[in-house]
Amino acid sequence: MELIAPGHHLYTGPDGTWRSCDPQERFARLSGPADLLERMRDQAYAGGADPELEPLAAVLRERGVLTSARREPVRRITVRVTGEGPVAAETARLFEAVPDVAVVRHEPTETGSGTGTGSEADVVVACAGWLTDERWRRLDASGTVWHRCHVEGTRLVLGPMTVPGATASYRDLRGRRLAASPLPDELAALWARLDDGAAGKVPLPPLRWPNAGAVCLAAGLLVNDVLTWRDTGLPATGSFQLVVDPATGTVDRHPVLPLPVA
Repeated sequence: MELIAPGHHLYTGPDGTWRSCDPQERFARLSGPADLLERMRDQAYAGGADPELEPLAAVLRERGVLTSARREPVRRITVRVTGEGPVAAETARLFEAVPDVAVVRHEPTETGSGTGTGSEADVVVACAGWLTDERWRRLDASGTVWHRCHVEGTRLVLGPMTVPGATASYRDLRGRRLAASPLPDELAALWARLDDGAAGKVPLPPLRWPNAGAVCLAAGLLVNDVLTWRDTGLPATGSFQLVVDPATGTVDRHPVLPLPVA
């Protein structure tokens, strides 16, 4: 059984000749008997396997216009969403609307190893306000698959999503940021103070969350990465950190290279 590949089209143009169009809007003219092309179009849109159309189907498969109708079963996963801010709430809401995804919302209990990841989740999405450096270093060291989001200034910063052995870790991100900073000691000291504030040891300035549009965008990007990882083994954004800036309406991508293994 063949189906039209996602994002492709088969149709007749204004001059009556048949065309295909791919997701990048690249067009190709198709030659052949009109009745066979029309049957091929109907089969591709509805699914089918007509032996008479196999030569034409083979050409269209080679061009990527057709794809096999076989679908791998969707893997059911459990996602733990941590954090109490609006990004965490929206991320959990989006996951709850996805079939075959179970959502755990309560904060995990600290384990003897100090990771506090819990054992029932396939992936953790950690949504913080100000950066929780110490907690995230423990989570990173646990070897779990996890994604993250926090606030820096007035922007939302996401990821990279960590798939151990395949994408950048929080250790890589942390090390690269310190190496690139003109004042690494000051940056590390700020992170330590934010950790103390999260623990209630020192006061922190009130957190002003970005607007609802930026929050929804960030949550959607987190969910897209996790679902893409579920289906392909890798997140959509790979080893990139994303920065959502509501003031400019932009999403900037910053590559994060793995650090050398000590």
